Amino acid sequence: MLKVKNKKCINRLSDKAFQANKTRNFIAVIAIALTTILFTTLFTIGSGAIESFQSNTMLQAGSMSHGTIKFAPQDLLEKLKADPLIEEAGYRQVLADSVDNPEFLKRRVEMYYEDPTAARLGFISLKEGKLPEAENEIAMDTESLRLLGVPAKLGEKVTLLITVKGEQVEREFVLSGYWEPEKSAMNVGFALCSKAYTDKYVEELAYTYKENWYMSGSVMYEIMFKNTSNMTEKLQTVVENLGYSLDEKDDNYLGCNVNWAYMSNNIGQDPTTVLAIAAALGLIILTGYLIIYNIFQISVIRDIRFYGLLKTIGTTGRQIRSIINRQGMRLSVYGIPAGLVIGFFIGKGIVPLIIDMSSYQEGVVNTSLNPFIFIGAALFSLFTVYISTRKPGKIAASISPVEAVKYTDISADVKKKRKKSTDGGKLYKMALSNLGRNRKRTVLVIISLSLSIILLNSVVTLTESFDLDKYLATFVDTDFLTANARYFNNEYHSPDERISESFISEIEKQPGFEEGGRIFISLNGTVIMPDPSPIHYDEDGIIVDKNENYVNVDENMNPYCTMYGLEELPLSRNEIVAGEKDPQVLKEKLDTGNYIIEGLETDDYKNVREDRIQYSIGDKLKLRMPGGEEKEVEVIAQIKIEYYTNSVRYSSDNYVFYTSIAGYEKLGGNMDSVMSYGFQCEDSREVEMQQFLQDYTDNIEPQMSFESKVKYVKNFENLKGTFTMVGSVLALIIGIIGILNFVNACITSIITRKKEFAALKAIGMTERQIRRMVCMEGGYYAAGVILFSLVLGTLFSYVVIGNFVIFWFTSYRFIIWPMLMVLPFMVVIGVVVPYITIKVTDKESVVEMLREE
Repeated sequence: MLKVKNKKCINRLSDKAFQANKTRNFIAVIAIALTTILFTTLFTIGSGAIESFQSNTMLQAGSMSHGTIKFAPQDLLEKLKADPLIEEAGYRQVLADSVDNPEFLKRRVEMYYEDPTAARLGFISLKEGKLPEAENEIAMDTESLRLLGVPAKLGEKVTLLITVKGEQVEREFVLSGYWEPEKSAMNVGFALCSKAYTDKYVEELAYTYKENWYMSGSVMYEIMFKNTSNMTEKLQTVVENLGYSLDEKDDNYLGCNVNWAYMSNNIGQDPTTVLAIAAALGLIILTGYLIIYNIFQISVIRDIRFYGLLKTIGTTGRQIRSIINRQGMRLSVYGIPAGLVIGFFIGKGIVPLIIDMSSYQEGVVNTSLNPFIFIGAALFSLFTVYISTRKPGKIAASISPVEAVKYTDISADVKKKRKKSTDGGKLYKMALSNLGRNRKRTVLVIISLSLSIILLNSVVTLTESFDLDKYLATFVDTDFLTANARYFNNEYHSPDERISESFISEIEKQPGFEEGGRIFISLNGTVIMPDPSPIHYDEDGIIVDKNENYVNVDENMNPYCTMYGLEELPLSRNEIVAGEKDPQVLKEKLDTGNYIIEGLETDDYKNVREDRIQYSIGDKLKLRMPGGEEKEVEVIAQIKIEYYTNSVRYSSDNYVFYTSIAGYEKLGGNMDSVMSYGFQCEDSREVEMQQFLQDYTDNIEPQMSFESKVKYVKNFENLKGTFTMVGSVLALIIGIIGILNFVNACITSIITRKKEFAALKAIGMTERQIRRMVCMEGGYYAAGVILFSLVLGTLFSYVVIGNFVIFWFTSYRFIIWPMLMVLPFMVVIGVVVPYITIKVTDKESVVEMLREE
C-alpha cells in the first residue's frame, strides 16, 4: 500500500468536524473541565492538607529535620557532615535535665546550646537580637519570658533554676535575643545558651548518659537528607556508619528516630491510605469516563454516515481514530486549563476549613502552587479523555460504508423480535422500548447519576456513625477531670504532684456541682511471685512475664505494680470485663481489703489485649505496697484500663490493680497521693463551671489544671464536620457531572430522533403525546437511578462501610434517608429536562424534519 502524506488533510477534516459539533463541544468542554476540577481539587486538598498538617506537626515535634540521633556523644558532628547520605547536620546539646522555675509548671522549658543549623531546623527565628555568644547570654521565646514576668527587651536579666545531674543551681543570664513561638507549636518553651557557656561548664556537662541516664551533656544531632524517601533506612545506615548499634541490648546502642511529622515517610507504608487515594482517583476517573465517553459515543453515532463516507473515499480506520482523538485533545486544551484554575481555588478555599476543624485550629495553613498538583491533575484528565474517546473511535473506525448508511442507535446485543400484541402503541411501552435501543448508554447514564447519590449517602452514613459516647468514653469519664498540672503532662511520679484538697473543696461549693470522686495511687508496690516464678529471662537476657512481655522487677525478681484506690463515683463508672458485676457486692468485698480488681490493657478499639492478662477470676496473689505489709488478695473482677480517666497516663507496670478507698487503705496504699478528682455537673451549669475552673487554675492555684467534656465534644464536632464537608463537596461535583451526562443524553437523543418524531406525527401522534413519551423516558431513567441507588447504596453501606470504613470512635448505623431525600429531586430532573429539551427543539414542521439528515 502506498503511503500518502495526508496528515494535514486528516487534521483539517478533524478541525472541520470539530467546528460542526458546537453543542457537543460545549458540553464536552464543561465535562472535561468538571473532571479536571475534581482531580485538581482532590490534589490541592491533599497537598494543602498534608503540607499544613506536616508543618503544624513539625512545630509540635519541635524540628523540621528529617531525623534525630538522640542522647549521643559530643564528637560526631564532623563524621555526620562527611556521610554521603546527609545534606546537612545540626548540633544541639542538652544543658539541664530540667528547668525548675515554678512559673513553668504548665509549660515546661528546655535548655540547650544550638548551633545555627539546629536553631534554624528548630524554627528559631529571632524577632530581635542575636543568638547567644557570651557565657552569660541567653535567648528565649516570648511566652516563656511572659511566664517569668520578664519583658521581651534586649539586656533584661533572666534568672533560671536548673537541675544538672541531680544538682539544682540558680543562674542569671542577660537576654540577647527572643522570638515569637507559633500558636500551634508544642506547649514547650526553649532557653538557648552560648558555646562559651558549654566551655565554662565543660565538667558539669560531661557525657554520662550511658552511666547514669542523665540527659545533661548529651547531644541531639538534627539531620537533613537529600530527600524524604526511605528516611528510616537512611538513618539506620548513618548510625551503623558511625560504628554504633540499633539494638538496645548492645553496649554501643545509639538511639535515633525519623521525624514523625513527615507524612511522605508513612503514606506509602499504610495500605489503608493507599487504598483510599486509589479509590478516590478511580471514582473520579470513572465519573469523568462515564460522561466524556457518552458524549463522544453519541457524537460518533450522529456522524456515523460522515465516517462511512470517509471510508468510501479511502480513509483508514486508524485515520478516523486519529480524527476523533484529535478532537478529544483539542477539547482538553479548552477544558483542562479552566478546570485546573477553578479546582485549585476550590481546594485552596477548602484547606483552611479542614485545618480549622482539626486540632490545629490556630495553626499555619499552607497551600502552595505545587507544580505536581497541576501536572498530576492534567495527566489524569488527559488519561480520562483518552480512554473515553477510544471506544467511540473504534466504533467509527470499524463501520463499513454500507453499514454506516443504515446504522441505527441500537445496541448490537439487542435483537429484534416480532411481537403480536394490540397495545404496542402505548406511550409507556414506546418510551421503555426507546431506552432499550442503546442499553449500554442507558446503563452508563443511570450509573453516573447514581454515583453521587451513593457517595452522599455513604458520607452521611459514616458521619452519623460517629459515636460521641464512644469518643468521649476514651477521653473523659465524667463532666470534668481535675488534677495537678503535672498529671496532664504525664509527669505524675509522687505525692508532690497530687491535687490539692483546697481545689476540691472549692469545686464542691460551686453551683451545679452534683457528685465527685477521688482516685488515689500507689506506685512501686510489688507482686510477690510464687515458686516457681513465671518471671524469667528470655533467650536475649530480657526479664519477661509468662506472656513473654518485658516486665520491670525489683532486686528479688518481683514485678512492680500500680494500685489505684477509687471513691464511689470513679469505682461505679468502670467497665467490668469479667468477674463480679453487682456494684454493691463488689464494693463490699473490696472494702475488706481481701479482694482486688485487675486492670487490663486495651488496643485503640477498646479490645482487651489477651497477651497482657496476668490472672484469672478467683486467682490469689500476694501484694506488698510501699511501707506496707505483705497481703494475700483474690482477683474478684477485671476492668479495662482507661488511659485518660483511670490511669497515671503513662506506661508504668504490667501489673495494675484497682480497689475501693477502704480496701486501698487496708492494703497500705498511700493516702496522701490523690492523683485526680472527677466530678459531674448540671448540664445548664457546665459553661459556668468551666469558667470557674479556668479562672481558678489561672489565678489562684496555677499548679492545678483540668479537662472537660466540652473540649472533647468540640473536637468531635470539628472532626465530624471535616468529613461531612469534604465528602459533600465531592458528591456535589460528581452529581453535577451526572446531571450533565443525563442532559447531554436527552438532548442528543431528541435531536437524533427528529425524523422518527416526524414519522410519528405523520401517522397521527400529537406533539403532546410525543412530549409525554419523552418525559416518560426521563421518568424511566429516574426509576432506574432510584432502584440502582437503593440496591447498590444499601449493599455498599452494609458491606464496605459497615465492615471496613469504621474507626475506633464509630458505631455503624444504617442510613438511607439521604438517598430518599435526593431521589424525588432526580424524578423532577428526569421529567423536566426532557420536557424542556423537546419543547425547545421541536419547532420545525414535519416536512422540514423529514428532510433533515
